[in-house]
Formats: sequence, structure tokens, C-alpha cells
Amino acid sequence: MKIKYISESEFHQIPALRQIIVHQYARKFACLFLGKTLGCYGISWYSQSVDLSIEYSTDKNLLWIGIDLQLAAICLQTGRICLAMPLTANLIEIKISQEMTAVLTEHEILLFNPNGSLRFNHGLPDLPEQILMFDDNLIIKLMEGDSFRLNPTTGEFG
Repeated sequence: MKIKYISESEFHQIPALRQIIVHQYARKFACLFLGKTLGCYGISWYSQSVDLSIEYSTDKNLLWIGIDLQLAAICLQTGRICLAMPLTANLIEIKISQEMTAVLTEHEILLFNPNGSLRFNHGLPDLPEQILMFDDNLIIKLMEGDSFRLNPTTGEFG
């Protein structure tokens, strides 16, 4: 996998079906090259100072990509876009385990199954800082110092 920053005109030359993250008022553009077989995917986003979040699933079958208010997942076997969705708040972090993908935004936590389907989402009472994986639970640390535990199997949140 290689990321090459490109111009807006180069981005628009990428077929629309291969533009996985598109921002209406984009300021930055990139080509995500996934090898000769899968080729190039286009990404555009608004934030100047925020970097792309890119994570491989533990089995290396999915590539998760997020920036600003967008999240996508590409199947690395077929090149199919398994997930492309807007977020309700800016992305903070993507964490991957064998059983799930956790996506933390400024307002909520989203959990996805290994195939990219949504398992769980929950709003947060305050601005989160990070996700920690501890035993079979996720710990969501908030900026004010509080933290919450989330059991990804049961959805128990507390």
C-alpha cells in the first residue's frame, strides 16, 4: 500500500466508483495504491492538519480508512468497497482486534464486525480522547478524565 498526495485535477481523473472518500469542499487529495491487482483508490478530505487513519484488519482482509467525517473499508481480496459511510462527528481513532473494529468519533463509539457490518454504536457524554483494549473490554478515555468500559460482546456500557 502506498499513499500519494495528488492534485484536485488528478483526483477527478480517478473513476467515481474508485473514489472511496469524497468531501464536497476538499482541500487535500490522495491516491491510495493497493498494488497492480487492485490499483488506485481516490480519497479527498477537508482538514489540512489531520492525517488519514489507515488500519488493516487482523486477518489483512479489510483496509479501514477514515478522515474527518468519513469512514470506508476495502476488501483486499476483491477490491470491493465493503463500507463507505459518513460519520456524525470527526473521527478520532480506529482500533482493530480479531473480533471487531472500533471507531471513535468526537460524539460516539461504533463497533463493526470483521465483515464490516455495524455491530453497535453508542453516544458519549463528553469529548473522548482514546480507546484502550483491556482484556475483553474497550476502555474509552474522555478528555475530562473519566472513562467508560464497553463490553463488545454484550454491548454493556458503563
